[in-house]
Amino acid sequence: MKTWLEVLQAEVAASSLAVVADKLGISRTTISQVCNEKYPGDMARVQKLVEGNLMGHKVTCPILGEIPVHQCLAHQRRSPSEVGSSPMDIKLWKACRSGCPNSQISEEQLLRRPMRLSVTQSSGQQKAARYDAEATLSRLRRQAKSDGENASSSLRILAELLAEELKILGIKYNRLLDKVEKPGQ
Repeated sequence: MKTWLEVLQAEVAASSLAVVADKLGISRTTISQVCNEKYPGDMARVQKLVEGNLMGHKVTCPILGEIPVHQCLAHQRRSPSEVGSSPMDIKLWKACRSGCPNSQISEEQLLRRPMRLSVTQSSGQQKAARYDAEATLSRLRRQAKSDGENASSSLRILAELLAEELKILGIKYNRLLDKVEKPGQ
């Protein structure tokens, strides 16, 4: 099996630097330097672009499912100003910054309050994350305290009802997960 560099070199030989550079979304100079093994930049990034665009390698995105590696990298590279207002765009942007196993985003760019993501098993299948009602309640209680100690009694009652509902929801959700993970029982 050819290495990613051999695939890149063969693609350049079959077409041109300009065509391959356009496919990968990087400059002709970068392609030339990589092919000649003189590129001083992020070789891992170029490798992922080649693997995704030219070799068909895929990753499992917690939001989109299975996608080519280069699309995953494109989502990671989007700045907040490039993210649209659609819920899917926002979910993708947040997922890339919430500890996605495919993310190459630096530690300082991660979100302070990450969203919950699905967990990928070693077999490549997705396994939904367990619902932790106690952790959710703890977070809600901290948020309520930060809103001030003078909350009206109706809001406190509402918070307690919500707490009970979340506990019930957690039990039901986890039972459903158990049925999905162990069919026929």
